[in-house]
Amino acid sequence: MESRTTLQMSYPRFLKYVLPSILSMMALSFFTTVDGFFVSRFVGPNPLAAINIVIPYCCLVYAISLMLASGAGAYVSMKMGEGQPEEARRLFSYMFRLICIIGAAVTAVFLVFLKPAMVFLGSTPALLPYTMIYGGVTVLSTLPMMMKLFFEFFARVDGAPKLSFWMSAVGLALNIALDYLFVVPLNLGILGAALGTAISIAVSALMGLVHFASSRAQLKFCRSHRQKGFFLRSCINGSSQFLTEISTGVVTYLFNIQILKYRGELGISAVTIITFMYYFYISIYMGLASGASPLVSYGVGSRDREGSLRITRFCYGSLVWMSLAIFALSLGCGHMVNSIFSDEEALLSIADYGNRLFSSCYLFAGINVLTAALLTAVDRGTAAAVISTLRCLLFPAAAMLLLPLLWGEAGVWLAIPAGELLTVAASLFLTLRTLKTALATLE
Repeated sequence: MESRTTLQMSYPRFLKYVLPSILSMMALSFFTTVDGFFVSRFVGPNPLAAINIVIPYCCLVYAISLMLASGAGAYVSMKMGEGQPEEARRLFSYMFRLICIIGAAVTAVFLVFLKPAMVFLGSTPALLPYTMIYGGVTVLSTLPMMMKLFFEFFARVDGAPKLSFWMSAVGLALNIALDYLFVVPLNLGILGAALGTAISIAVSALMGLVHFASSRAQLKFCRSHRQKGFFLRSCINGSSQFLTEISTGVVTYLFNIQILKYRGELGISAVTIITFMYYFYISIYMGLASGASPLVSYGVGSRDREGSLRITRFCYGSLVWMSLAIFALSLGCGHMVNSIFSDEEALLSIADYGNRLFSSCYLFAGINVLTAALLTAVDRGTAAAVISTLRCLLFPAAAMLLLPLLWGEAGVWLAIPAGELLTVAASLFLTLRTLKTALATLE
């Protein structure tokens, strides 16, 4: 917490502070990727495609969790910055209770309508036996998944960013070990991959629960009465994070539907590989944003304008070299990465072609992710939601529908880069106007 009292940190210290957040988000992105690796190598291409069908559901769960965590987290950080720790604890405890209720409700609904949901998400008759297995276990993991994401975000608010890293790191290591055990020696196929992920997520969530129930935490569980309007304010303020996460599901869903027209189930398998890496690279931007957002919110609460502006400059400075590095890595190492998942020539040919066109999105995506997160951090959720709506729904959906009409399959792969590029202009405009105005009100 010392580094957050004045926010007068150097750039190396800033990187040290946000690094655990970046690493934890990277580790989180690998949970599904690990399943994809073992399934593609030891089960087959159709089960691999089935994982991609279920991913939009995971994105929905992530979206709800991060919306509530980031939306409420901004207010909790501000209360801590204002010197009101008891109020911060009440808000934290109230939101945790709501997370549990919502998680249980989502689980019940999707278990009842599991088959129609899988069909709606794009499952073909050939993929349905696999999607029912993987989707069923994933739905049962909804509440632990939401708790894990909630605790990881609030660990950073609590001034313990290393906890969020260790929660993801331990979960990832366990996921790798269990996936190998269940898929290879025990030969449980896609069920083994799903079970490995479910158990590892539950263990990770338990680590967070233990921390916040212990004396080490500043944000402890306490009695909390209904906080009038707090849930709605948190949803509005965190709506950009909801849309940022749900965009991954929208991207995956549209990809699956469109590529199926050109390449069939094998095309969905190729999209699965590309989206695995997409989640990984985007997680770096999200980790930077998640790590820095509590600092900016704390600065707003403590009215430290200079510190908040410094953190904002550090964020965008980091984004420049991160975006260039990710673009170069994706473009230069695409074939090598794709080959990790499969050695089938037909599948690799599709994945390599798609990656060459898709990689340009990494030059623009970080600006949109970071801007939306920082606007949320300064309680400008409406402006953040505008950016995320453009990025997540309007621009990519329009491009995914129109560009294939002009350029066929190439248009499918270029739709997301086009959506990100169009959103950049809106992101920069709202950053210069809204974020600057919000910070300028501090004395």
